[in-house]
Amino acid sequence: MSITPPRPLPVSLRMFSTADFSRNYVLHPGVECNIPRWGSEDEYGAWSYARGVLVETSRALYGTPVSLRYRELLSRQPHEDPSTVPAHLPVGYEITAVVHDCTGKLVTVVHHRETAPHGAHGDFWRLTVNGIEPEDGLATHPPSLPWAANQVRWHLRERPPLIPITRVKLA
Repeated sequence: MSITPPRPLPVSLRMFSTADFSRNYVLHPGVECNIPRWGSEDEYGAWSYARGVLVETSRALYGTPVSLRYRELLSRQPHEDPSTVPAHLPVGYEITAVVHDCTGKLVTVVHHRETAPHGAHGDFWRLTVNGIEPEDGLATHPPSLPWAANQVRWHLRERPPLIPITRVKLA
């Protein structure tokens, strides 16, 4: 019987580990937000993602969370008349997180996500930091939250990561 060693994950997945996608986040009472601060079993998953954007960005910048705004992006079927039918199809979200970084500067991070087939851009994700798109801030699908938060840090510090990023086990 031979044991096949696990294959390393490709760097293109843009994550540190598979645990990046299974975290839960809670917001401090002092954070201004328009969604619940705590998660629940029947909660809309995008709210947990939105809280994660703020928490992970604060962690990566050694900063203090200030505010979080979640906005649902809506559209309509192509055959529906815009003058009579309001936008009603959820096609994505826009998350705006504001953080004071460790130097006291205000940093505004926006995650914009649309999905096919009714999103204006199809499957689409964009990250902006203070209104500027970082080098890897545009993709078909979003990276893990810790990876996206570090993209913000790398953009602000103008130091990209060394490629590839791998974890080393000490013997």
